[in-house]
Amino acid sequence: MYASINDVDEIAGVSVDLATLKKAQAIIETASGRPEELVTDTTDLIWLKKATAYQCAYMEDDPTSVFEQPNLESITQGQNKMVMGNKPVWLSPVAQKAIGNLSWRKSRFISFPPTNYRREQRRQDLESDRMRHRWWAW
Repeated sequence: MYASINDVDEIAGVSVDLATLKKAQAIIETASGRPEELVTDTTDLIWLKKATAYQCAYMEDDPTSVFEQPNLESITQGQNKMVMGNKPVWLSPVAQKAIGNLSWRKSRFISFPPTNYRREQRRQDLESDRMRHRWWAW
């Protein structure tokens, strides 16, 4: 488990039962894209513990509401009108921020060493000449 019942109480200030904690962990594993067994980095485990606690607090009033149908009250096809309800989505916004801090969710930066373009152009010219002489030597 990413978080214990005591961790949830300490981080989010809510008391939950084990069933709600397991449901929140399953949602966090799904949203993060990795099961608990594959996470080894300590910083990632801290972020996932916080995300699980925030998700538990989000599910405090009704732990099963996140598994229900989307937040849609009515649809009208003439003039394409759609009315959304006031029921929250399945993932806590604060948990979503915590998941964004995970090492495998951050953007990557690839750097290339600086290139001496004149030297590279000369190398390509010499290679082209060598290939040309090899081709026409027949």
